[in-house]
Amino acid sequence: MSRLTVKHVHFVGIGGAGLSALARVMLARGWVVSGSDRAASPALPVLARAGASVHVGHSAHFVNGADVVVISSAIPPDNPEVVAAQARSIPVLKRDRWLAEMTLGSQLVAVAGSHGKTTTTAMIALLLYDAGLDPTAVIGGEVPQLGGNAIAGGSDLFVIEADEYDHAFLGLTPTIALVTNVEHDHPDLFEDVAAVRLAFARFLDQVRSDGLIVAMGDDADLRTLVRAPARASACFYGFAAANDWQAAALKPNDHGGTDFVALKAGEPVGAIRLRV
Repeated sequence: MSRLTVKHVHFVGIGGAGLSALARVMLARGWVVSGSDRAASPALPVLARAGASVHVGHSAHFVNGADVVVISSAIPPDNPEVVAAQARSIPVLKRDRWLAEMTLGSQLVAVAGSHGKTTTTAMIALLLYDAGLDPTAVIGGEVPQLGGNAIAGGSDLFVIEADEYDHAFLGLTPTIALVTNVEHDHPDLFEDVAAVRLAFARFLDQVRSDGLIVAMGDDADLRTLVRAPARASACFYGFAAANDWQAAALKPNDHGGTDFVALKAGEPVGAIRLRV
């Protein structure tokens, strides 16, 4: 199945952060979008105003007319819409499979990590947007400066929050992969930190050979993971002088954030002021 043959996408769990962002991008690009969720949420009226047909609760007839049904990781196989779609031979894809389809041919910037993904993804998307590079972005949280949790740009730049939960990031082929940290999280899925590292290793193996891995260099274990043979070239950031990019002279500012000096290879390149 190719997204080029799809005109109508139905999302089961459309009110969640991950699917609502995808739905917003697709609506902006002219797809027919419908969806359902088990309970009302702030995302539903926003999507309805943008043109989506949204429903509270689940029912088999909600999938009528859909070319593909996309589900979140939380949707069980006995969901009535999933069952109905399968009975009608409508493809049912998890979010990661559809996201991989949507990002084919893009210059994909995928932000991964146990913590800090949403903030980092939002910052990158906002920087690219303000620079006039017209990116598309799918973010796991609301970004006031962007008017929501997604933007549908016209360039081939695509910025996404790449989630390790349910191994969702393993369908991606990033041009740039940024990893903030790797710690033991989601104990319902990962038995220990070794299992988490294995998942991230598989994710990094999928970065394009001519791409770039950007990682927090103060973590020795993450450095080792990133520098495995046959991977894309790497760039490290952090507080230590050994990093390619270093944040130095940190101090709180009057906006509730942090000021610092950015150094590249030990040489100052600019003063940075953050509001976070």
